Amino acid sequence: MKLSTAAITVIAVVSALVGGVGVGVAQETSQPEPAGQSEILVATVTTPQLPTRPCPEEDTDSNNCFWDAARRGNGEGHSYWVDAEGKVTYLDQKLNVEAERAAWAQERQKAGREDWGTVFGHRLCWAKVGDTSYIECFDGFRETS
Repeated sequence: MKLSTAAITVIAVVSALVGGVGVGVAQETSQPEPAGQSEILVATVTTPQLPTRPCPEEDTDSNNCFWDAARRGNGEGHSYWVDAEGKVTYLDQKLNVEAERAAWAQERQKAGREDWGTVFGHRLCWAKVGDTSYIECFDGFRETS
């Protein structure tokens, strides 16, 4: 059974993607390509360089780190990473809408709340300060102190 050029190309591409192993198959040039055969296009996709160090447990606004909510803090909440410029990206895409974040923060500011940054690993937190401070964070976390 002879393999067509397209099938050989697919095998080579899949092998390279899976394990970087090349496939050597001899081709016969006496047989012309069947009519209607199309070329296979290979696209390269790059991913952003994700942080490899965990964000600290204390209430700091660190950059270039990640927070694994399932394994850190109380084991609840939302996981995220912070890039080198301080931009927070949650794994829950619903929390990544910048316009909603800005509107939420603006509402807190108009209500006289203070920007508390990071609280117990939760980012984008604001608090109503008094004898007891009422903290609320963009990801839904609420706490009193």
